[in-house]
Amino acid sequence: MSRRPRHGVHEGFTLIELLVVIAIIAVLVALLLPAVQAAREAARRAECLNKLKQLALAAHNYESSMGVFPPGQIKLTFPTMPRFRGFTLFVNMLPYLDQQPLYNRWNFADPLSNAEGRTANTSTILNIFLCQSDVIPTNPVSNSTRWYAIASYGGNGGSRSHPPNALSSDGIFHAVGPAAPGFSQVRVAEVTDGLSNTLLFGERNHVDPNYDTFFSIGWVIEPMWQWGWWAASGGNFALSDVTMSTHGPINFRLGFNNANRPSNINSAADFAPFDALRVCAFGSQHPGGANFALADGSGRFLKDSIASSVLRALGTRSGAEVVSGDAW
Repeated sequence: MSRRPRHGVHEGFTLIELLVVIAIIAVLVALLLPAVQAAREAARRAECLNKLKQLALAAHNYESSMGVFPPGQIKLTFPTMPRFRGFTLFVNMLPYLDQQPLYNRWNFADPLSNAEGRTANTSTILNIFLCQSDVIPTNPVSNSTRWYAIASYGGNGGSRSHPPNALSSDGIFHAVGPAAPGFSQVRVAEVTDGLSNTLLFGERNHVDPNYDTFFSIGWVIEPMWQWGWWAASGGNFALSDVTMSTHGPINFRLGFNNANRPSNINSAADFAPFDALRVCAFGSQHPGGANFALADGSGRFLKDSIASSVLRALGTRSGAEVVSGDAW
């Protein structure tokens, strides 16, 4: 015979007790979730910084072999082509990033051929170029029949790296070649501000919904999340894909969209200065700033509250600015 429970003794929980337990668990989860997310972000930030230092090491290995840092863009002219064609900073660095087979497949005689088709050379997604915190909705992206993979990082283009104004050559990476006469690759000896006081690589923030509204009306050539083709094959904006500058503050985002733009902005030409500020800007999805590799190979997280004068000083290689350590 089965035994009956004694009078007054309950087996199991009442509904009220169960609800109390669930409420306690919910409170604990709410308390722990931010800590878990913060720990994950700290790990992603550390991994990102390590990748930037790997890029810096690759650039120095290139310099050890060639006597100069890699060019930001090799800009070529072709009599049959109305636009410039060429090769970017990261294509030149491939042999120093354990990507010799990909480099060997590159067609340097016909730059555009590297982008044809979904399996094109330029569509190759390389982990070394991506930060886990970065937000890139689609990678690679299609531009007509050509495909390009997007990177989270770019080189230091100095004080200006995107039109409409003239681009600078006072950073580490700029355009060289037949279509950029008078410019040459940078030697270590030319970094007179000191390698530890000069930026080499940094992050790009791909999130800016306000900026993207100007793509929908044709005032910019692509939404923000599509900037950063690591192997752009030419055009006037290829350097903008692989370099950024100190023209604007870290994590600069557009403060208005197309619907509520200032009354004096009525055309793409009016908007161009804001386009330059946004495309030039270093930034990231890491809270409060972005990771950078310095020209001495070290890595550093710079806050987006850094003074603009200090940021600009770090962007030039021979500006003779005095940058105190506690300023950044």
